[in-house]
Amino acid sequence: MAVNYVKVKRTISTGNTPGEKYLARLRRGNDVSMNQVAEDIAYSTTLSPSDTLAVLMALEKVIGRYVMDGRAVKLGYLGSFIPQLSSKAVASPDEVDVNSIKRFGCRFFPSVDFKRNLAKASFIESDMSVKGLVSEE
Repeated sequence: MAVNYVKVKRTISTGNTPGEKYLARLRRGNDVSMNQVAEDIAYSTTLSPSDTLAVLMALEKVIGRYVMDGRAVKLGYLGSFIPQLSSKAVASPDEVDVNSIKRFGCRFFPSVDFKRNLAKASFIESDMSVKGLVSEE
């Protein structure tokens, strides 16, 4: 398997050599649903698709609950879901309260092994021409 990319033209306005440049951009395939993940897992294990889907749905809820409780969830090879908080800086400790919190969220950090495998990815240029179009000449 290889990661598809396309060439795109962009106008770069910063840096030492601004102007029109060409970049590689990821060409994402179709999104994969939780049902498809469950089907794929069921195909490669002894679990049924419905059992697998039930586990994935429970995992989704459990991860959400732990993160909302301010706890990191470490999923081995996959990586970690880590809660994060951003707040505004204030002059004294007395001013730090719920109102100083700007945002609460969750970041995913891939494991070392997952990152190592991502670094080994291969790439293939994707053909963006539309086949079957009749030219108007």
